[in-house]
Amino acid sequence: MSARQLIEKLPQVFLPEIAGDANAIFQFQISEPCYLSIQNKRCTFALGQAAAPSLTLTADDEVMQKVLRGETNGMVAVMTGKMKTHGNLKLGQSMTTFFDLDVLTGASAPATKPSWLKRSLSKLRPAKSPSPAAMTTANPAAMPEDSAAGGCPFQHGQDQVAGDGFVDKLLYMVTPVDPPGDVRNPYPDWAERRRSKRVEIETDRYGKDAGTLIYLYGHAEVIECLHNNEDFSSSILQNMYSSVMGAHILVGMDEPAHAGYRNLVAPALRPKLLTKWEESLIQVVVDELIVKLKAKGNKADLVADFTFAYPARVVGQVIGLPQDNFEQFQQWAMGILEGAADPDKAAECAKEVRAYLAPFIEARRTDRREDMISELVHAEIDGQRLNDEEIYSFLLLLLPAGIETTYRALGSMLFHLLSNPEQLNDVRNDRSLVNKAFEETLRVDPPVQLTPRVALRESKIGDTIIPENAVVLPLLGAANRDPAFISDNPESYNLHRSPLRHVTFGNGVHTCIGLHLARLEIKIALNKLLDALPGLRFDDDEVIKRDAHIRGKSFRSPTALPVIWDND
Repeated sequence: MSARQLIEKLPQVFLPEIAGDANAIFQFQISEPCYLSIQNKRCTFALGQAAAPSLTLTADDEVMQKVLRGETNGMVAVMTGKMKTHGNLKLGQSMTTFFDLDVLTGASAPATKPSWLKRSLSKLRPAKSPSPAAMTTANPAAMPEDSAAGGCPFQHGQDQVAGDGFVDKLLYMVTPVDPPGDVRNPYPDWAERRRSKRVEIETDRYGKDAGTLIYLYGHAEVIECLHNNEDFSSSILQNMYSSVMGAHILVGMDEPAHAGYRNLVAPALRPKLLTKWEESLIQVVVDELIVKLKAKGNKADLVADFTFAYPARVVGQVIGLPQDNFEQFQQWAMGILEGAADPDKAAECAKEVRAYLAPFIEARRTDRREDMISELVHAEIDGQRLNDEEIYSFLLLLLPAGIETTYRALGSMLFHLLSNPEQLNDVRNDRSLVNKAFEETLRVDPPVQLTPRVALRESKIGDTIIPENAVVLPLLGAANRDPAFISDNPESYNLHRSPLRHVTFGNGVHTCIGLHLARLEIKIALNKLLDALPGLRFDDDEVIKRDAHIRGKSFRSPTALPVIWDND
């Protein structure tokens, strides 16, 4: 059956008892556009364009046919740009149970087999995190797989996020391409795989012919991929996030467009400007947070009380937003960060951020100030300037990139230093070691482990054939711990190692444009915390009670940082 014929037969396998009171229109943009309408527990098919579809799926006939039959994984189709989605993805996830696709295609799989849309869309969303209330000793089954029986390891963040559990959502965030390995410590598994394969081709995660995922565990292989812009494209990120961040996502561009855009936005993060921001903006944010921290006494959770709020406030200040609007801006930023979990919310937040920023962008054209908006508005190379859409895309990328990675990296650095009191004391006594502590943290525990690419054509990495359209996933943490790259006990945290190297900020043309801002934020934060909190150390009882540890595979950061310090 053709794609259109398959869609036309969907009403025959509609499950009204499952759909319940759902009212929705699902538009399929194929050679013969058609749609399904679900109203009052009935499903009908029609050719043409629906007036107001709830969810639109766009693909050529062959791709749509394979996705509908479960022969191609919809997640891979979306990530490689072969299928596009627009509209209510949350409703799309609910649709997974509306039709019995196994009956439609004649599959003999068990009834519990995920339907096509679940395979397509739910993989783009993180698993739902258990609520703090559910994660108790009275309900151990509701606890995350790596939580101790002492209760919720993350009972905080309510004051920053108005009780919506945003911190928990970030902490327990997973991706459809999460690599193998234990969520608490995936590195031993990656080391074993690196010894045997270095390049791992996975074709069976989502079923036969569902698409190819390729994990790179070796340093040389990761570098080879990141430097080969002819065969491996960053457009996968454009495909995934353009609906939220717009069409000019720097990390999703290929050459030569990437170079031109990067050259225009780079002056907004030049070292001279960062030096000005250091005293007037960033230090002020840290001082304010430390005052609130110390007001609680001599103990705190640095994740809830410091690392989570810090980069969001810095980004708001650096962009040039007024203090009285900061709380609203922070909520928007959180909504965009939550895009993997709630795409609709992310898109709505992005729309509101655009409307909010518009008058600031316009004002800075005639009233230039020392903020990022002014720098972006007035950036010029050979008479070329950024248009508004390009400015919006950069600022909308800065929110997740500048907030999430920094909060995770700062938290992990504090965790490693607190876990190694001798090295923490070395830093306390010699502040020139602050930067080394951060770089070693980035090596041993990157906040973001994956920098995905898509193969534009059949090619090779090492001796391994990479098929066209494969999703290639360089594992930065595995590369950083490769004995061929770091020979001196690469699994240990040692800020005194020399040379201190890593690939966490990327490599090649896509080296992180915000690395200087990140380093500055971390340096200021650690110095001021050590100055303000004498004898800073883990609260051992709380660490055990809450099972504080670094968690995650694609994204890693501490579950908690319970600390105490000496009274002044």
